[in-house]
Parts: sequence; C-alpha cells; structure tokens
Amino acid sequence: MKRAAALGALVVVPRLLVYFLNENLYGDAVSRIFLAHVWSQAPHVIASFDQGGRQFGPLHIMALGVLEWLWPAPENAGRLLSLVVGALGAWPLWTLTNRALGQRAADWAVFGFAFWGVHLQCSTTTASEAINLTLVLGTLALVQRWVETSERAALLGAALLLNLACATRYDSWLLVPLLGALLAWQTRRWFDVAAFVAASTAFAGPWMFGNAVDLGDAFYPFHFIDDFHREWFRSEQQGWGAAYTWITLFFWPGTAVVTLTPPVALFGFYGLWRAWRVAPSTRWLIATVLIPTALYTFRSTALHSFVPLARFTVKEVALILPFVWLGASPLLNRLSEVGAKSVALTLAAGLVAFSTWLGWFTWRRDGVWENTLRPISATSNNSAPVRAMGEVLAKAPREGVIVIDTDPRGFDDLQVGFLSGLPFERLARRRAATFEPFLGNGKWTWLVRFEGGALEREGRVRDGAFEFRGANFQEVPAAPPPFHLYRRTD
Repeated sequence: MKRAAALGALVVVPRLLVYFLNENLYGDAVSRIFLAHVWSQAPHVIASFDQGGRQFGPLHIMALGVLEWLWPAPENAGRLLSLVVGALGAWPLWTLTNRALGQRAADWAVFGFAFWGVHLQCSTTTASEAINLTLVLGTLALVQRWVETSERAALLGAALLLNLACATRYDSWLLVPLLGALLAWQTRRWFDVAAFVAASTAFAGPWMFGNAVDLGDAFYPFHFIDDFHREWFRSEQQGWGAAYTWITLFFWPGTAVVTLTPPVALFGFYGLWRAWRVAPSTRWLIATVLIPTALYTFRSTALHSFVPLARFTVKEVALILPFVWLGASPLLNRLSEVGAKSVALTLAAGLVAFSTWLGWFTWRRDGVWENTLRPISATSNNSAPVRAMGEVLAKAPREGVIVIDTDPRGFDDLQVGFLSGLPFERLARRRAATFEPFLGNGKWTWLVRFEGGALEREGRVRDGAFEFRGANFQEVPAAPPPFHLYRRTD
C-alpha cells in the first residue's frame, strides 16, 4: 500500500504543478472545445464525421460537452479530464509490467511515466492522447491477464476498453486487427481471439455505417485525415528539404531518446531485445510496439503520407517503459549494491532534471529553440503576442460580433479567439464553416486582421482603416504584431 501511494504521488504531483501553468495549445485542443460547445447546445450521439465530431474521435468531443454542463470553464474543464484520466494510466502500466516482467520493472516503468515530459503536457491540456493512452494501457493490461490466466472476462474487458480507445482516437483502430493477429500467433486460442476481435469492433462497425450513410464513404474520416497529411507532408518537405526523409525515418526512436533521455531510452531498447529471448510470453507486447512504429515510419518515409509529431508516438514510447529495468539489469547485476543504486539514482535524476529544465526553458518564452522544443516539454503555453491579443479582446466592450481573420502561418486565430474568453457565438472566425451564419447574428463591432491573412485579400486596407463588405473599421493601436485590431465606425 505504501509503495502504491508513493508511486501515485510521483505521478500526480508533477501533473498538478504543471496543470496550473499550462494552456491549451497542441492536440487540436481548442478545436475540440469549440466542437464540444456546439454539441452541448444540442446533445446527440455523434454517429459520423458530419454529425459534430469532424476528424476527431466522437467520444472525446461528447465527454467535453458533458463537462461543459457540469463546469462551464472550457479553459480548465477539459484539462482536468486529461489530468484525472491521464494520471490513472500509471495503474494499468504498473499492472501490465508487473505481470509481464515483475514488480521492479513495474516500479521503474511508473517512475519513467511520472516524469515523462510529453505525457505531462498531454495530461494537462485538452488533448486526447493521455486519455487514449490510459485506455490502451488498460486494454493491454487485461490482455496480459488473459494470456496468463485464460479468463475470458479479462479479454472481454480488454475489448470494451479498446472500443473506447477507438472512439477516442483513430490510431487505436490498428490495434484491433494487430492484437487479434498477435494473440492468435502467440496463444493459438482461436475461439477466444475471434471473440475478442468481434467484440472490439462494436464501435467501428456502427461508425463506418454512419459515415457510409451520411457521406457515402465508410472510411471518410480516414480519407480526410490522409489527404490532410499528404498536403502537410509536402509543405514540411519543402521547408526541410531532403533531410525530412531522414527525420521521418528515425522519428519514433528519436522521440524516445530525446523525451525519455538517452540512457532510459537505450536501456528500454535493449530491454525489448532481451525480452524477446528471455521472456517469450511478452513477444506479443513487443510486436505491439514495433509493428505500428514500422508502419507509421513506412507511411512517412516511403509513401510521404504521414507527418509524425511527438504526441503521435505516445503509445509506442510509453510501451518502452516496461522494458527499461530489463535492459538495465545486466549492468546493475554486475555492480555492487552501492554501484547499482548509484546508476539507478543517476538515471532517475537525469530524467527528472531534463523534464524540469525543459519545462522551465520553454515556459512563456519565444524563440527558435523554445518553439521547437515546446511540443515535447512538460509545459505548454501560447506565444506572447497571442496571449496579449487575447487579453486585448477580453477587455473589449461586450457587444456585437468579433470577426477574426485566418492565420496564414498556423492556427493562432483559434487560440486568440479562445483566449479572449468571449462566448463562442460572438466569434465569427474566417476559418470556420460557421463564419457566414455568425456574421448575420449581429453587428460586427470588432475585426482582427492578420498580416497576409484572408481578410487582407477580401477587404481593403487603408492608412489606419479597413473596409470589409461595405463596413468601415478604424484601427485601434493596441494589437501586437502580426495582429491588427479594428473597431467599426459606421
């Protein structure tokens, strides 16, 4: 009990600390909150892409919508959901590792999980990765239990959690056929495995049917996401040049090395290799790490149809943690007790120090390195101009509709509107499908223009003034570059 309490505190305390520092930035957090708000106004079961979930998993959107009823604080409620569910992921991680490789390996895995900067950020923002990882870890822990005990209830429980994971993020769909094939290969329990695969499609079947009915394509969300990634890959390749192919080739293992620190990651890699030989019952789990990594890498490097991001690697990198102790034990066993403890403490201190330093280095700082490293940092915050612009809008008179231009360099238009704290119905965002209807909801009193944005082409810029669709606006000298803020004069 004391060990469980200590490990739980190690996981919860760092996340509580950064919860009060972090802002919604990555993981399409703000888009998810906007969609959840629309859903909360007319709650329903989201049964297709067009019924309110768009490219995101419908379970997360509906959960955020329910939270808005209970706690109408969108800047905090979704982050609290990620915090609670994300921290709970330590439990199935420990259980899975303990069953597969023993208690010491499980303790090491949870310690690495506790101070893993990427997960600290995901579990304190309104992203779906931390929630999805907990569901996947719960699935794998129950599968491991079934492998050892043949309890069918454990396998059906795993299928339930896998359905929830599939309803949260589409990348979990790969686990349905993958786990089915791996478990059939490892156990030869054909009937049980077939039942598991069938039960694991309880979400996927109706979801595909809904998309087929509404859009004529059962796999429409996948095709939409694939098309987006192909265009995105081309733009990234233009920016990076030939080097981008090499970046994608080594992205998955490279992310593990950088985010877990090189010693921890390398011991994990070695532990995976050792486990194949000394713990053959874990081969299905090892393949669960390696096969998705190989497939995503192939899509990027060979097909140029997938842009890898650090948060996309969360499942595979997390599953390296159970093998760290197994990889380190040959070295530790050769040392004296004092030497082994020194090595273990050095590994732990290195991970804590790196996570702490990186969180400090990127928090509320703007710069090339800060912006590059922010996606893998424990802390997450918007740039200073975006925060400043949000504060300016928050102080604006509370009447009429605010027109917000499209950010030509990213998605800061979403962030500015969200940070303003203004009601969703007052934000006429040029990027959104609701732009035209929202313009008709009332007088446009304010307008935010980006340098090089869409409104610059659609309106007419004059000295200190802007004309848009027959309405005249006067510039207010309160906006930081690259923003321009205008107030309507007619």
